[in-house]
Amino acid sequence: MLSCYGYDRPTTPNLDRLLDSGVRFSQAITGGSWTQAAFPVLLTSSYASAYGGCLGPLAQERPSPIEALARHDYATGGFSTSPLLSETYGYHRGFNHFVDLVPTESDPPLRRIKGGQRLLWSPTTHYLSGMFGKRMRPARLYRTASEVTDSICGWLNSTDTPFFVWGHYMDIHWPYHREDMLVHPKDIAQAWRDLAHLHDVNWREASVTEAQRDRYVGLYERALQYTDAEIGRLLNHLDSLGHNSNTIVIVTSDHGEEFLEHGRWGHWENNLYDEILKVPMIIHLPRQSGERVIHEQVRTLDIMPTILALCDCPAPAGIEGTSLVPLWTGSGAKHESEQVISEMWRDSWHIVAVRTECFKYIWNNREPDRLQLFDLQTDPAEQHNLWKQFPTQVKQFQTRVEEHLNRAAETKPASPTQEPELDEEVVSRLRALGYME
Repeated sequence: MLSCYGYDRPTTPNLDRLLDSGVRFSQAITGGSWTQAAFPVLLTSSYASAYGGCLGPLAQERPSPIEALARHDYATGGFSTSPLLSETYGYHRGFNHFVDLVPTESDPPLRRIKGGQRLLWSPTTHYLSGMFGKRMRPARLYRTASEVTDSICGWLNSTDTPFFVWGHYMDIHWPYHREDMLVHPKDIAQAWRDLAHLHDVNWREASVTEAQRDRYVGLYERALQYTDAEIGRLLNHLDSLGHNSNTIVIVTSDHGEEFLEHGRWGHWENNLYDEILKVPMIIHLPRQSGERVIHEQVRTLDIMPTILALCDCPAPAGIEGTSLVPLWTGSGAKHESEQVISEMWRDSWHIVAVRTECFKYIWNNREPDRLQLFDLQTDPAEQHNLWKQFPTQVKQFQTRVEEHLNRAAETKPASPTQEPELDEEVVSRLRALGYME
């Protein structure tokens, strides 16, 4: 839904202006279908299934490009808004300054009382509570884009060396409701109904009317516009500090969002279709003139190697991606992304997709005889499974899957990390974000 990717509404004017001197990738493919599978790929240039998996804290054996930057005299700042990307899960590694931006709210007690949820669906409940100075809107699940930008700007003000900063904005993650729009009783009640309805859509296969879909898409658009405005504020702050002529800005996402293309809403971990795997990727290069579009398929696996190359920083051992710089400079050999691996990793449940510019192959270890192969040229919506019609391609793709699984097994640590124990508040946040029923 980014206007710079052809969306028919002006949702992202600030991202658009990055392309006045930048590169836009039209086929950027994430390495994972949900946060815990996608971020090791993005920040460590290694797959989620490697080094014992991604459900516990990141294993120390994983490569750390961010540590490499810190050793190369870069100040490193990390600002995370997701409980899955917190210090608890090891995402502070390599950062000189790391902040878990944790919301300090909980749902109203009425939600925990039998029948209380239905009362929260009524505007009358919120009209009456407002008379006593109380608002019973859903608790915030993440800190706002404004707070993220404020934190990054504050850190930049005190940083006088070359820097690498990772800022994680979550406002276009479900439930999309902006806090400043939940003021009137009818809007607060509607937000509670939205939460209950989409929970039933995803977990109980409830239907979605066209009016409901339009409402949710509208919420998503407004959340995107808000996030874009805050990114614009960050860009303006960089300008005010005099960094506009020497700062590279990269914008991407760990995964996409499904709007019922395959029957569900959001980003279910077992969805490896393109609405989840194709993500925006923009690299702003201050010394480049005009926009360059790369139509060749690329990987989020390649983002950190690209950063290291642009910073003239030696890459640590073990990274699996390669620099994208030759794609816009025209130097070097053809990029290593003709076959892109994406995966879902959940202990004993593993789904692997192999994508080329022509085909998508999906293998699921729970259904090893139900293979999927889609012709992306004639069926970009991935609705027609053709695996029986292309046995040669299926065999080749399955060989690639097995190579990937063998590589993951080779990197397994002697003592795998365990999933951390989470307190009730974090579990509640993860459930409300759709990661648990």
